Amino acid sequence: PRFWALCLGDVRWLRNQVVAPLTEELVFRACMLPMLVPCAGPGPAVLACPLFFGVAHFHHVIEQLRF
Repeated sequence: PRFWALCLGDVRWLRNQVVAPLTEELVFRACMLPMLVPCAGPGPAVLACPLFFGVAHFHHVIEQLRF
């Protein structure tokens, strides 16, 4: 319990563990799906959304390979 209390007091931890994932879900689910569904239909849009999410985070793989 003390560990969680320390984490909740750390602004960087809150940003990385709470705000960033919620923001990513909002952007990649709530904002992208309404744009993809009219173009591709509901099924393909639901399957394509995680692909876009992966491509948007591919730079992390490149960073890991460099170091």
